Order: sequence, then C-alpha cells, then structure tokens
Amino acid sequence: MTHFFRDKGFVKTVSMVCLFAVLGIDPLLAASEKSEPEILTNFEIVERLSSESVREIIAGIGSVGKSDLVLLSKAKTAGTVDFVLENVFVREMRAAGFRFAIESAKKDDPVNAGGKYRLSYQIVRLSVAYVDISRSWLFWKRVERSAQADLFVQLVDVATGDITWVGEIHKEYGDKIPYGDLKVVEDAQYDFTRPSRSEFKMSRILEPIVVGGIVVGLVYLFFSNQSSD
Repeated sequence: MTHFFRDKGFVKTVSMVCLFAVLGIDPLLAASEKSEPEILTNFEIVERLSSESVREIIAGIGSVGKSDLVLLSKAKTAGTVDFVLENVFVREMRAAGFRFAIESAKKDDPVNAGGKYRLSYQIVRLSVAYVDISRSWLFWKRVERSAQADLFVQLVDVATGDITWVGEIHKEYGDKIPYGDLKVVEDAQYDFTRPSRSEFKMSRILEPIVVGGIVVGLVYLFFSNQSSD
C-alpha cells in the first residue's frame, strides 16, 4: 500500500479523478436518473383536483333544478391559479346540464337577471408543493410532490338570501417522481406549477472532501519532487 502512495503516477491519477468528480458530479447525477411513464404535470394535478372538487360540489347541489339559473360567484381568490378552477367549473357545470352564468359585480347587469341561486365559493388553497427532495441508492434523486385543494362553498337562494347548502371541499394528491422529470412537470408559463425547491445536494459534502484530496495529492507531489532534486 505504501508503494502506491510513493508512486507519483498513481497520485497524479487519483488527483485527476477527484478533479473530474468535482467538475462533473452534477451531470453524472442527472444522467443516472430514470424516467417514468405517465407522470402528471403540475398543471394536470391542479386541474384534476379542481375537477374532483367541482364534481363533489355538483353532487351537493343536486336538488337544484336544471332549468334554474345558477350564478357562479368567486368570494376569495388563491392567485393566478384561479383560472384553472374557473375553467373546470364551466366545463363540469355544462357537462352536468346546469344553467349557469358568471355573476357580474354590477347588480343591474343583464347577466344576473333571472338568477335563482348564487353558488359562492372561496378558494382557500389550490397548490402544488415539493415536500421533500431526497436521494436513494446514493445518486438517484427523488422528488415528493403534494397537492391540495380546499374550497368553501355556499348555495344561496337569491330571492330570500337563505343558504340552502354549504360544502367544505378537501382534495389532495401525492406522488414521487425522479428529479430529472422536474423540467417536464413544470411549466414556465405558470408560476403555480413551479413550487420552491429545498434540496440537499450530495456534492456539498463530496466537493470539500475531493478538493481536500486534490490539495493533499498536489502537496505530496511538490515535496516528493523537492526531495528527489
């Protein structure tokens, strides 16, 4: 073993390998990850939770006559993600055969005319998060995703102001995906599909060790050359 450490060629080789490890560790980690088929994008997850939520709401207001005009009224916003739920509301209400309209803020707006019920909904939460970014089998990094939808809904009789139905909707979704698929599941066009990342990088531990090994090797070579001279 002592013979190897005295061999200058061996020390040079080890130093070069360590240097390449520092420079190329992240690309190697990315290349080691596997892709999995049929992974939902973050947008699709939000859309799925929205659909499940609206279907539960439709089931809750099932006593409303299909000829009665229902005014959809958003009482609380969750941000730019709102439009996903709003589009789903339109699609699902239409598929269920309800008469509906988006309530106008102007009381005398013709859109509101004939409205028998007001379906008022508050978007408490509608989001996707990365709850954990971890590493298994040393180099295979995994991302744990969690998404939640929380809505508070009231069905109000427009004529009397009576609340005829109240719903508290909660839906959730969770999975684990390879780290390399983040570029696929996120959409640069929508901020809500790009949650913040709090990740641990193995390179943060390896780099100081490897760099230290390089320094030790170079120092050894320097003094070895001095002693040879």
